[in-house]
Amino acid sequence: LCDTLVLGGYSDWYLPSKDELNKLYLNMSVVGGFANSGHYWSSSEYDYGNAWRQGFGSGSQYYYLKNNTGYVRAIRAF
Repeated sequence: LCDTLVLGGYSDWYLPSKDELNKLYLNMSVVGGFANSGHYWSSSEYDYGNAWRQGFGSGSQYYYLKNNTGYVRAIRAF
């Protein structure tokens, strides 16, 4: 979804790593647009069947089965 996103005239969007996602969490009041209690997927895998997620209510990071739903937030390098 993020890889093929074209938004605002830009096509270089990607799914953030777990570390990038944590930085977004730490600055979410400045960045804005997050679901306060949402759980966001990162591009970082834990193992074959699990990937890291960030809880935007609690701030916790944990791995979760990839076949579950959750939010995504595309980002661009700057």
